[in-house]
Amino acid sequence: MTEETIQIPIRVQAETINQDNEQQVLELINRHTLEPFDSLEPIFTFSGNCSNDRMDSYMTKMDPLTTLRNYSEDLKTGVSLLEGHDITKNPYGRSYDGQLIPSDNSSSFNAVRGHWYILRDLNINGVNTNDTIRAIKSGIIRDMSVGFGGDQMYYRCSSCGRDMFDWECGHFPGLEDENGRMTFAWVVDAHLREVSTVYKGATPGATITPRAYIDKARQYVQQGQLSQKHIMKLENAYSIRLDDGNEHSFYLPHKKEDEEMPQQSARNNLLDDIRSAIRENKIEKSVVYDILTDEGDPFRQPDDVQLRNELGKDFCSVGAIRQLKKEAQQGRRYLADVIDQAVGARVKAQGEGFNADSYRQILSLSGDIDHIKEEIRSYEDLAKQKFTPGRQTETPKIPGSDEDVEPENKERIDPDSDNIFEGGK
Repeated sequence: MTEETIQIPIRVQAETINQDNEQQVLELINRHTLEPFDSLEPIFTFSGNCSNDRMDSYMTKMDPLTTLRNYSEDLKTGVSLLEGHDITKNPYGRSYDGQLIPSDNSSSFNAVRGHWYILRDLNINGVNTNDTIRAIKSGIIRDMSVGFGGDQMYYRCSSCGRDMFDWECGHFPGLEDENGRMTFAWVVDAHLREVSTVYKGATPGATITPRAYIDKARQYVQQGQLSQKHIMKLENAYSIRLDDGNEHSFYLPHKKEDEEMPQQSARNNLLDDIRSAIRENKIEKSVVYDILTDEGDPFRQPDDVQLRNELGKDFCSVGAIRQLKKEAQQGRRYLADVIDQAVGARVKAQGEGFNADSYRQILSLSGDIDHIKEEIRSYEDLAKQKFTPGRQTETPKIPGSDEDVEPENKERIDPDSDNIFEGGK
């Protein structure tokens, strides 16, 4: 969010300091000095409620959970007191304390009270502070305004909850939304930039109205998204001319610091024409991508960016993606072959009694090559154990057969022996 200075009126009032709180006030002021003061005699103090969460004239409310708490802490740490928001001049005073005052019932509002001090008889910016103090005491100077902004500050839409200057938010403070409710903006996470004495609080003009309000309104007018009635209402509220004759823009982007919208108008018009042609089916998206890529201005969709981030720099080129596709096709063929081997090994081990199609689908969903190879080895081992090569049965003996007769003594008898019978004559 661009840092801006917004002016909100403050009505100051005298601050009563007695002996009971003098030392406490002195200690708070001395936190900001290089040389501590011994008393409050050379110092003039005053206070005032500088902000709350009521609806202001710009249809904004300060968020009590972030902005008002930030204001209170900013006032404690010290915020410069200027004249007329002139940041080119030295501050002539400073805040020394701040309190967040919570609401006590449903009819009251959260508020922030600030305390400031000015050193008496100090010549600064060509003016003696005694004159300024007298002007404050006499009521001549009684209006102040605060400037706020911050890197994290944004305006949250009361109707849709989005950032008021997000292109998806189509609401404007001061106009009714689609449900008939008056839209306003919550000022979220803002910090005080400075506090100034002014001749009149909330000076009318574009310098007070948030610049982003005007930018958003002009973009919607250029896109033809606001009726003449609403245009007139916003022009009266913002005290500006919205239809400035600039070229139409295609979309309302989130405003960035130092961003110049007119410089983008030609590009936005081209994108407007291209997208209209795509919606009307007059041109193919692939043709647009090729043209923009050839011109060195690739058109990236969020999914495209995500894919490129996932692939990494080395695999984003056309050649690298073609190689990846080729390797993926080879990998799918190899996976199919391995699954076929696993199914065949299981059929060999278990027969046709299982659901081969279901088993094939399970392996395909797994896609784990190592697991499928382990399946192949397991079923091949099972098949080997079940079907050992060679004859594995023993033939039974048949009674009365030659195999059942005791084997004969095959010893040969020599007829020339003196005695063929052992011990005989």
